[in-house]
Amino acid sequence: MPGATRQSTSNLELLTIYEVSKILGSSLDLQQTLREVLRALAYQLQMHRGRVYLVGEDNVLRLVAGNGLSNEAAAHAEFREGEGITGRILKTGMPAVVPNLAEEPLFLNRTGGREDLEEQVASLVGVPIKAAGTVIGVLTIDRISDEGPQGHFGSDVRFLTMVANLIGQTVRLHRTVAEERRFMMRETFRMQKELRPTVAPINDVVCTSPNMLEVMAQLHRVAPFKSTVLIRGESGTGKELIARAIHNTSPRKDAPFIRVNCAALPESLLESELFGHEKGAFTGAQKDHKGRFELASGGTLFLDEIGDISPNFQAKLLRVLQEQEFERVGGSKTIKTDVRLICATNLNLEEAVGHGKFRADLYFRINVVTIHLPPLRERRQDIGPLARHFVAKFGKDNGMNLTIDDQALEVLNRCTWPGNVRELENCIERAATQCRDGVIRPDALSCSMNLCNSSILFQYRTLGASVGGLAPSMARAAANPAHPVAAAPVPTAPAPAKAFPPPHPGVGSAAPPSGVPAPLPEPVAASAGWPACASSCAAGPTPGCGAAQPGVNSGAPAPLIPLPLPEPSGAAPTGAPAAANAQAVEVPLDEPESGSLRDRLLWAMERTGWVQAKAARLLGMTTRQVSYALRKYNIEIKRF
Repeated sequence: MPGATRQSTSNLELLTIYEVSKILGSSLDLQQTLREVLRALAYQLQMHRGRVYLVGEDNVLRLVAGNGLSNEAAAHAEFREGEGITGRILKTGMPAVVPNLAEEPLFLNRTGGREDLEEQVASLVGVPIKAAGTVIGVLTIDRISDEGPQGHFGSDVRFLTMVANLIGQTVRLHRTVAEERRFMMRETFRMQKELRPTVAPINDVVCTSPNMLEVMAQLHRVAPFKSTVLIRGESGTGKELIARAIHNTSPRKDAPFIRVNCAALPESLLESELFGHEKGAFTGAQKDHKGRFELASGGTLFLDEIGDISPNFQAKLLRVLQEQEFERVGGSKTIKTDVRLICATNLNLEEAVGHGKFRADLYFRINVVTIHLPPLRERRQDIGPLARHFVAKFGKDNGMNLTIDDQALEVLNRCTWPGNVRELENCIERAATQCRDGVIRPDALSCSMNLCNSSILFQYRTLGASVGGLAPSMARAAANPAHPVAAAPVPTAPAPAKAFPPPHPGVGSAAPPSGVPAPLPEPVAASAGWPACASSCAAGPTPGCGAAQPGVNSGAPAPLIPLPLPEPSGAAPTGAPAAANAQAVEVPLDEPESGSLRDRLLWAMERTGWVQAKAARLLGMTTRQVSYALRKYNIEIKRF
């Protein structure tokens, strides 16, 4: 009988090992698989309260599967090496047997479920789970008996050791597969990132300033969607470049990108270009013509200068935006289209809506996502990188090795750039044609040759007038409507640039003409020999935009030369000799003839748009004198 019992137990253990091996290979869900193994042990061999603990990356032993255990109890089942019976098995790597858990001081009962230890005897058998000779976990079971602790647990230890080996191999396989899967995902992501086609227009968007980086972040956020985008900014800031970048980073990048300049076409021709026309719709319509909405179907349509279209055409455009359908000119067939619309303007649409020049319903239809492009003067960190980019582009296009030195970059950084990036590119191209040794220096820039007229446009804009597509700047007028500059009439034509006095008067030079300041003493006139940029970038040795000037930061600063008093309008009688008029300073009629020196300086700076070089000419002095006076009276220079 005892031999038959042992044979029956061996057959049952062999059958259980077979069932466990099938379970371990049946699923990739490790926790579910281990729970099924513990259920099989409890059903086949009456091994109660099975527990499987595995070591995590932090070397903490955590319960991953338990038979008849709640999730709350499993969350508290953590052991460190050497802690409790389970931690001791992990530390030693040897099996452990506890005949009676009620008498074992190392038993912590962290998982609970053993409150009946006083009613019946519970024995614990635990074995380490090993993989490649390393302990990676612990398997424990309970033996419940009403007759007292059993004396022999050798067969249970041998059987559980075999099961633990199978579990160890399965856990190792799962971890290897998971690690390889993570590695393949990382490699796939890296390869996709490297092989992802680079969008060419984004490479042309050179930016390092925080406000432009925010624009680029907004571009990437809005690109995946179909929402209408309104790009706003001054002329020359790169609105079309941003529109093309949005298209090329969107799912529509393989579809057409069609652009239309609404300001370049009359209303009748614009309708035909956008909607198309049928044969015979008007004189010259020899065949059917597809419009831009039809050609851009599935892609992106960029409407530049949207603020310049007529009110009549705005109503026609509104229907297309709302219904995504239209009819060709002279046709009656309704055509459906799937177009993403990107609009751009440099005008104040809110003001146009208020004046009735732009439809409010069209404004709300196109103003879904708005991207504001800052002017170049508000992103001065980008001037240097942009200049180098244009220099490299010019050199590549013309097959020459071209560079720009740091002094020329300093001059460019002090300009106001009313024409923004377009003006900077043209300035670099002009300078590149003037340099002789492949290096752009300050003397090759237009401002050093007194050919820069940017401040004339800038002054027009600060006076509140639009100049050839440049939207007027109303900041000063809004801040102080009663300001004399804001109320001053816009000049009809810019005055011609006046000649500069020779740096050394009296040495082979004729008397200056009427209206030109008299030569200054030697220390002052030395700085007037360099022509200053109209934008006050001061290409000469005496910068006029707040940069460090000779003698300013030295140990012995140069003395401040007082401003000359303005001559009264009747000081020189009619018919006076030319020599007398040569020393007179030409003063505008609205210049304050009385008042403090500070008031006259403020008047001159406000009148010239805070351009020191022009204020100096207006007061009959040099840029250096004006700079000293501004520091003396603590006058803060306004930046536009």
